[in-house]
Amino acid sequence: MGVRVFDFRCRNDHVVEHFVDAGIEEVECHCGAMGKRQVAAPRSKLEPFTGAFPGAADKWERNRESKMRQERKNLENHGTYK
Repeated sequence: MGVRVFDFRCRNDHVVEHFVDAGIEEVECHCGAMGKRQVAAPRSKLEPFTGAFPGAADKWERNRESKMRQERKNLENHGTYK
């Protein structure tokens, strides 16, 4: 399955990270108690200003500019934005 980093929490509320095989559910904590593997929060990278995923704001901007060009062209050729 492969070695990965997992968080483990013992009954004394210590949280530690260990590189272990994906099948390992418990490890010994530094206090001697057994720590159970915790469900990790998903990792996602968001843009700091919009909160969108990277590239989403850029894609919106490109699409908006394309739409504006088309509307300007329609206005020049047909007298309407559509």
